[in-house]
Amino acid sequence: KNMLLDDINFPDVKYGTKNKEDYRDLTEAEWSPFFGHHYWEVFIFSMSYAYAKGLVPKSVPGVGNMPANVFQQPTRDLMRSLAIDHTKDLNILKDTNAYVKICEEFAYVGFDEVLKRIKDNPSEVPVEDILFNMIKEVHTEQN
Repeated sequence: KNMLLDDINFPDVKYGTKNKEDYRDLTEAEWSPFFGHHYWEVFIFSMSYAYAKGLVPKSVPGVGNMPANVFQQPTRDLMRSLAIDHTKDLNILKDTNAYVKICEEFAYVGFDEVLKRIKDNPSEVPVEDILFNMIKEVHTEQN
């Protein structure tokens, strides 16, 4: 019953005004590994990458919102898990806006790095490998 209420209260998700065009580019340009994908997928990758890298979350200026309904249950569960792990407090789940804000802040700081890596990709690296290489680096750093 509480999770249902949580889903009703799930807010639109901010990714920042300055990133709006870059999100569009990454999902519409053939040189991007996110070509043909959705904004929420760029958001979740950026969020996860920043968290795994231990980047410091930054507050998201301006708007640039994704509607709540694009975040389906498994994605919301991932966002909840990140917020719980980050705060080390299960009670964060009682405040939907608070845990979504944490995710927004990680995605915001991660997006700059993701965008830079995609745009600065050496031509010999296939576009499909960019994200895989970023994941591999994080995994290597943690082991």
